[in-house]
Amino acid sequence: MNSEKKGRAKFTSAELATLRKLIIQKCEASPSQQKSIRSKMRTKGFYITDFVDDITSVEEFDQLVDSGKIICIDDQYVPSNEAIVTSSSKNQISLKKSVEKGNIKEGLAAVVGDKPRVLILGTLPGDESLNRQEYYAKAGNRFWKIIYGLYGKEEIPAEYEERIAFLKDNNIAIWDVLSGAVRDGSLDSNIEQGTPNDIPDFLKKYPTVEVIAFNGKKAEKIFNEYFPQLLNPNKWKMLTLLSSSGANNQFSLDQMKKDWGRILK
Repeated sequence: MNSEKKGRAKFTSAELATLRKLIIQKCEASPSQQKSIRSKMRTKGFYITDFVDDITSVEEFDQLVDSGKIICIDDQYVPSNEAIVTSSSKNQISLKKSVEKGNIKEGLAAVVGDKPRVLILGTLPGDESLNRQEYYAKAGNRFWKIIYGLYGKEEIPAEYEERIAFLKDNNIAIWDVLSGAVRDGSLDSNIEQGTPNDIPDFLKKYPTVEVIAFNGKKAEKIFNEYFPQLLNPNKWKMLTLLSSSGANNQFSLDQMKKDWGRILK
């Protein structure tokens, strides 16, 4: 075991639930598949070698938590469908139901090219996007219509890879404020126990970013809660855009494009 720690030892219950799921996947995966799974763990700040040489069963992971080597900072952890530790019986029932219903949602990786100028942040992808592993996949969401419309294009490619390439070609990156959360369904109002993405590290890695734009007020609100140190108008132009969600239908597409056009100015 490497004596020099690379990650962290304290996690929220939502993070622990995600890590536990990854441990199960790792134990069932082939050696070649395990590499990508370990990489996902590291993006969450978890390095197995910080604690043991290797973890070969989910029970070993649970033991690390039970022993206090891995700490749950909100005093909630679900080692199985039967066992749960929590400081509130109300939270216990809610969290247990969320686990049983599969309501722990894990977001998508950032879409980014070499030199992004604009970073557009949502909250957390909806269930349709997570199922398809594509940003803004739900038919009613107008994100892609808005983005292509800003460049005078009405036709949107059917292939997701082409849309991603279009963003990168125009120096636009997209990501979310949260890397995961407990959420029943797709509504932002149902988000609980959110875990933030490492946006400070992203901005260090991509110093070409000039504009941070929020896809809706909820994304801005969560960002402000987690990253007050980044609220620097002298460093980035920060914009709160009309949400592209299909539920935000009181605005026409032309109104949306006019509002979002601020990211290009």
